[in-house]
Amino acid sequence: MDCVKCADTGYLVAPEGEMAVARVCDCQIPCPVCDDTRFSIDYSVTPPVTRPCGCIQLRKRIEKFNEAQIPARFHRSTLENYEELAGNQAKIKMHFNRYRQAYEPGAKGLLLSGIPGVGKTHLICGLLRHLGLELNKTVRFVDFFNLLDMLKSSWNDDKGDGDIMNSLASVDVLAIDEMGKRPMTAWELSVLDQLISRRYNSRKTMLITTNLAIDTAGQSQNVKRRRLVDEVQERIYSRLIEMCDFLEVKGVDYRISKQ
Repeated sequence: MDCVKCADTGYLVAPEGEMAVARVCDCQIPCPVCDDTRFSIDYSVTPPVTRPCGCIQLRKRIEKFNEAQIPARFHRSTLENYEELAGNQAKIKMHFNRYRQAYEPGAKGLLLSGIPGVGKTHLICGLLRHLGLELNKTVRFVDFFNLLDMLKSSWNDDKGDGDIMNSLASVDVLAIDEMGKRPMTAWELSVLDQLISRRYNSRKTMLITTNLAIDTAGQSQNVKRRRLVDEVQERIYSRLIEMCDFLEVKGVDYRISKQ
């Protein structure tokens, strides 16, 4: 490893305001290959050929990642530094690593259910980071509360959609954090249904976290959690079943365990 700052990735991610923001590492300024001309010469062929330098793609990946709106709190979140503290967290981490290695455009997504504090958002943000910065995919993170507000603001009485809706519907990978966080009105359900349906029809990948239960079987009556299907209703839930693999993350709330 030549650069201890970026571990030879060429980029650094840091908190900036409310968001995680990537930038080119100092080790790539100027570009050690093209000296910032943005072109390199390939001498492996005869005659030598001038090609676009890889630093162009690096900057494009960074630009795409910075549109993801990953929260600043998770700027360091990677799959590698996810801590398997208890329950099935080691198994879940392994599942995410396999998913990362096998990912292809339009791949079936992941829906993570579990109590607060088991690292669901960390895993999702770590996967988004890889897909955006390493695989050059367009990714977007949105909190469920913010999602409903954004969909409201995008609504157009004439067309029923808008720029925000189109953006959320078209990104390669959309992550929704804490789905079902609060009850929804009938109107909010209809707009969420439109978003899910558009991504379903265009075979776009979704990553979802929720504190709600996937299956209440076996839960103690004293601690029984609300069910996701009751909050998003059957039509949306049915689409999610086809679009995502459902995973239950079991463990302890790390925030409480550290007190």
